[in-house]
Amino acid sequence: MRSVSATVRIPQGIHAAIAHGLHREAGRFESSLFLKHGARTASLGSIVAILALGVERGAEIEILADGSDEAAALVAIVGFLDELAT
Repeated sequence: MRSVSATVRIPQGIHAAIAHGLHREAGRFESSLFLKHGARTASLGSIVAILALGVERGAEIEILADGSDEAAALVAIVGFLDELAT
């Protein structure tokens, strides 16, 4: 299992459209992907679970990946979030 920390810089935080995009990106990989915010963790396989975290702009998150393509999956998820922050 690998993980990477990030600060959410998306102006509106992680809302429904972002959660859907995270879910879609995660579906491209064999690895299991998770988003951790505070003491709570959500699978990127569940849009509702992602939204339930209530991640706002400026929040510190951790992205976790477990599987054969975990390094590539982490790069893709971080890239997706960074792309939306601009």
